[in-house]
Amino acid sequence: MTPQIRHKLEYHKGSVNTAIFDASGSYVFTGGQDKTIRLINSTTGDQIQTFLGHGWGIQGLAVSKDSNCLASCGGTDRAVYLWDVSLVQLTRKLSGHTQRVDCVAISDNGSIIVSGSFDKTVRVWDTRSSNSSQALLQVLDESKDGISSLVLTQTEIIAGSIDGHVRTYDMRTGRVLVESFGGQPVVCARVVSGGKCLLVSSMDGSIQLVDRADGRAMAAFSGHTCQSYRIQCDASDSLVASGSEDGFVHVWDILRDNESGSAKYRLGGHSGIVNTVEFHPSAKADNPKGHAMLSAASDGSVIIWE
Repeated sequence: MTPQIRHKLEYHKGSVNTAIFDASGSYVFTGGQDKTIRLINSTTGDQIQTFLGHGWGIQGLAVSKDSNCLASCGGTDRAVYLWDVSLVQLTRKLSGHTQRVDCVAISDNGSIIVSGSFDKTVRVWDTRSSNSSQALLQVLDESKDGISSLVLTQTEIIAGSIDGHVRTYDMRTGRVLVESFGGQPVVCARVVSGGKCLLVSSMDGSIQLVDRADGRAMAAFSGHTCQSYRIQCDASDSLVASGSEDGFVHVWDILRDNESGSAKYRLGGHSGIVNTVEFHPSAKADNPKGHAMLSAASDGSVIIWE
């Protein structure tokens, strides 16, 4: 069944650059070019809180599993901001990057933060350290261009870069375990299929589903437009979705569309570039319940689909 619009939210003034569900799927965090972060009830569509403090547009968000700690980054703030969600309070800034910070990831318990910057580095932070100078654990500088995407697992850091590579690091030692791809600039890398696969989107308008065990390309998807912006993609148990510069959300069936590459659905509702999509956690579970997802666009809107 074609996904339908459940809520169209227009709380931001200007582009919504990033949007994520919390681990429960009950809440959505959105970050906009208007320098604000909004907390929204995903069921009702009601705005609950607004987080203020950034000096530039928000580019990346990540939230701990218990939803108590929120990490954000934005433009030339050159820092990662940490928030107490229940208090709606900025608790800390992690500074050290020399250029804009574009992406951030967080461990389940909120103790480790990983940030990626246009300065070509990934920085690993320990939020338990009370001394700001000791909070920085590692600087990973293998990339030859800006870091566009980050994933943090229990043992690994996976970083996508505009230099065309996806690098997997041992989180403890900082050693590169796998360096893959090497072609077009990578704008998004996600771990999907229960950690078995990587979903990688590049600036040539291609998305690849790759087996992490042997690096084999299992499927490829195309039809969306990604030429100038850091368009994000995601996958559920059976679908792949991506934003697009053409203003549509493109959705593919992993099994049926992996040869033709053509989209199963082309969803309208936004009137600007669709910057990001994310499936609801229930759509990624072992026993998925539907294919709910969100999308956010440059027209200032966020759509929750069902």
